[in-house]
Amino acid sequence: MRCYLRRSHVLILLLTVVLVFSACGGSGQSVGEVDDKSIVMATDWPAFIDPGVGSKATDSIAFLNMYDTLVFPNDDGTISPWVAERWDANAESTQFTFYLRDDVVFHSGNKLTANDVKFSMDRLLTMGEGYAYLYSELIKDVEVLDDYSIRFSLNTSSGVFPSTLIRLYIADEKTVMANLADGSYGDFGDYGKAWLQVNDAGSGPYKVKEMRTEEFLLMERYDDYWQAWDEAAPETVKMMGGIDSTGMRTMMSRGELHISDDAQTPETYKALTDIEGVNLQRSMLGVNLNITLNTKLAPTDDIHVRKAMAYAFDYQSAADNIYIGSVKASGPIPVGMAGGLTSDESPYYYSLEKAREEIEKSPYYQDLVDGKMAISFTYCSEGGQQQEKFALLMKAGMEQIGVNVQLSSKPFANMMTDAQTMETTPNAAVVAFAPSYLDGSGFLRSRYHSSSCGTWEQMEWLQDASIDAMIEEAVKISDQDVRNAKYKEITQQLVDLCPTIWALDLATTNAVNEAHIVGSPVMDRVAEGKEFIYAMGYSAYYKSFRLK
Repeated sequence: MRCYLRRSHVLILLLTVVLVFSACGGSGQSVGEVDDKSIVMATDWPAFIDPGVGSKATDSIAFLNMYDTLVFPNDDGTISPWVAERWDANAESTQFTFYLRDDVVFHSGNKLTANDVKFSMDRLLTMGEGYAYLYSELIKDVEVLDDYSIRFSLNTSSGVFPSTLIRLYIADEKTVMANLADGSYGDFGDYGKAWLQVNDAGSGPYKVKEMRTEEFLLMERYDDYWQAWDEAAPETVKMMGGIDSTGMRTMMSRGELHISDDAQTPETYKALTDIEGVNLQRSMLGVNLNITLNTKLAPTDDIHVRKAMAYAFDYQSAADNIYIGSVKASGPIPVGMAGGLTSDESPYYYSLEKAREEIEKSPYYQDLVDGKMAISFTYCSEGGQQQEKFALLMKAGMEQIGVNVQLSSKPFANMMTDAQTMETTPNAAVVAFAPSYLDGSGFLRSRYHSSSCGTWEQMEWLQDASIDAMIEEAVKISDQDVRNAKYKEITQQLVDLCPTIWALDLATTNAVNEAHIVGSPVMDRVAEGKEFIYAMGYSAYYKSFRLK
């Protein structure tokens, strides 16, 4: 899990989900014919539509609409059967056997079998790109038992393995093998990478109609999909890149664009919602916005300094004025997700009185208030005004209790370099984190197990043997309720140690033409008043959208 390739892909993901990417092209490209049965959305670009290569948000949206998976994520972080009707595990949770449906047909007309599942996993592991990091150290062997049964043997016990399979997108072996080019994979040539960048080999509800690598992906409905279609579902979906804010407003006003990207300024969102029928839609996609605290570097090696900072941060102002629509985090696992704390269970809140009480207990107190010592704080320069305002909010709170915070802005690549050693990691840094799958381990293992020290994912340098052991024990538990109870226990211990200021559970914001799109997973959950959280990309499963 600690490979460089993984970290580079997660960096791309973070630049997407925390609203730091920017559309950099014009809006001159044609959107093609837009009708009552289509959805056109603006998104980060380029897109890598090969499920063995891509992993950022835009890639994942393409995958989940064109490919099927063994299991499907629910909006509470659990999973349901999908292509796999059921599965079982041995007592040690080192072998998982999945039993597949027999009525799933690829876009090519070939039936989906266990051989295709094995091929897809083998291809992912061999190429070592995209979501391979989820499985590369875990998978020992993949065995096809018969056409519709497959067994995964693991190198270690894992109760969370089924949850990770929302990222194993099943490709049609025969189609891929019929479209090989020269490459570095022996008899497999390029493993179909060139062909799959502009075509698909999936069985999902949509298939590639046209892919222009510099501009857009156009998907059309697959009429023979194994699940029934709602007639109100879109017949075509177009994902477009390179649309600047001016072009976005123009296209929205003309009805040529139905969903904005999530990287717009409050001013642009205001202009978009001034268009009749356009409203803001905010989705919880499992993204934490954290202030990491280096627990091994003075003065944040002292728990009283860390707790003072946690009390000195104005969470509500951050949610109301900076990352609008977000909610105060209660800990490392988002509010509303199994294994996390409720809003009421989090001990930290904005209180300068409590902050002063804590800082006065610190052995560094006199040096801090005399100005002999300061807290170094780094935020991401690609984060724009939002991250700068966020950092300034922390600085302002600490200044109220007499402590100087020295801010610096750096590209995230430089922050990653700084994180490689304890000495070069700042006292505090802004980090957004989104796991690839929604299980408590996705938020705990990469962030707080000692194996992730030296990466941007754990700038806390916690190195707590007790926490390590608890995480290792929890991920082996196959019973989800028992595992979630263990996650909550871990979370409570982490909160007591205060290695992080868990600031916000981020809301991803898009402007949506609700006069055209009358229903979607997010819209429905909001209307129900239901708490929800979606795995990255899955709020854009377009088969579940309804058009006017």
